[in-house]
Amino acid sequence: MKWTVEQIPALRGFQIEYAAPGNYYLSRRNRLYRAADLSKSPESFAVIDAPAWKQIFACLRPFQRLLRFMATNVIPLANGDLFVTFDKSVGIVRAGKYQTLGGLNRPCRVLRSACAVDARGDVFFGEYLANDERGAMHVYKYAAGADSLEIVYTFPPDSIKHVHGIYFDSLTGALFCLTGDKESECQILRTTDHFKTIEIVGSGDETWRAVSVLFDEKFFYYGTDAEFRANNIYQVNRETLERTDLGEVSGTVFYSQKVGDDLFFATTAENAPSQTENVAALWHVGADKKCEKLISFPKDGWHPTLFMFGTIHFPCISKLDDELYFHLVGVKGDHQTYRIFRS
Repeated sequence: MKWTVEQIPALRGFQIEYAAPGNYYLSRRNRLYRAADLSKSPESFAVIDAPAWKQIFACLRPFQRLLRFMATNVIPLANGDLFVTFDKSVGIVRAGKYQTLGGLNRPCRVLRSACAVDARGDVFFGEYLANDERGAMHVYKYAAGADSLEIVYTFPPDSIKHVHGIYFDSLTGALFCLTGDKESECQILRTTDHFKTIEIVGSGDETWRAVSVLFDEKFFYYGTDAEFRANNIYQVNRETLERTDLGEVSGTVFYSQKVGDDLFFATTAENAPSQTENVAALWHVGADKKCEKLISFPKDGWHPTLFMFGTIHFPCISKLDDELYFHLVGVKGDHQTYRIFRS
């Protein structure tokens, strides 16, 4: 059985943020939508507060990318609220109204899919900032129903540049925390007590520099975000921490998703020294544990740092058994949505 990729023209301009059978959340600039069926027009139900001038400029796609005027996480919570990260803000949608959460030490970005929801329904995320001065970086917790965030861990000054993401391993109850960027700052950490104590799974060079991680019954998997060395997909045994190289990919891996037992990794067009071709590509790892490139998209002509790298965005959470949606940013075909499905 193979995977087929098709474009969905009707969803151009929409980012699917959450996908479950009969229940989809989407975003478009600072507006949120929902749909029970993606073959029909999504229904707008909430607007994220933003300055009027940004809303006007962001109607033009290059300015939307320049301003990062977009949601990066939209996560339904058990109490009916939505947890939302947008640009450098964090908030919730409650009863159709967006409100910014208190307790955020400073405005910060949170990378796509980089928020973990644990078994209790608490949300964890870390600060993603340039942090060239290497100051302290915080990890936050949000408890559903609250109006404020709580700092649960602080990386001391000169320890990391930023937090790439936090991910929940539902099989063990552990939270995985991924940090970067210099070799000494590249770490995969895990905690089983909500950051009271932390175990270093791996660290010390760019083979441990990752943005996202996936889990199955025995292993966890990640693709590297290495700037100066070849990028690879790794499989790591949870118990022994034995690591297996599953294969080299063409660029830095930011985002990944799991569909059943199949793993998907998206490489990024950022023209890093390690990159063999300046494309965003979708890679598949199946039961045979071999890496296969399914499709790639060349970087567009806009400046990568100012107007965003060429990336493939998955939904923050996807619970579909045999298909996966993705959205293009910063490549030829920018702002298009695609579907990949078994055939």
